[in-house]
Amino acid sequence: MHILTAVRWGAVVVFGIALFGGCKKETPKTTEVPQTAPAPAVTPPPIEQVKSGETLFKQHCAACHPDGGNISKPELSLHSNAMAAHKITKPEDIVNVMRNPGPGMNKFDAATIPDKDATAIAQYIMDTFK
Repeated sequence: MHILTAVRWGAVVVFGIALFGGCKKETPKTTEVPQTAPAPAVTPPPIEQVKSGETLFKQHCAACHPDGGNISKPELSLHSNAMAAHKITKPEDIVNVMRNPGPGMNKFDAATIPDKDATAIAQYIMDTFK
């Protein structure tokens, strides 16, 4: 075979490969949904720490009323029989004494102990010192 013929055949082969090999069936392009970053987790506002009646009692009352007693006037203990003798029979009565105490007891106004905390203390006293 002559060199020129071989070159021609080589050119035909290269042309054929380029013509047929380069033709691809077009695949439809898919539309990709852009990935978005996940929304940051929403941090809930801090929950007000709820103090129990026992915790509040220990904080505000236990120094003068250890174990429900009364260090300055033992007859005015927080035990139910002593309180009943002084017509203190429900949590509201205890809150009233906290707000308007007699001589020898510190006054605990609503600015010092909010109503909900005073009620929690009173309920703790009623439930604990029977």
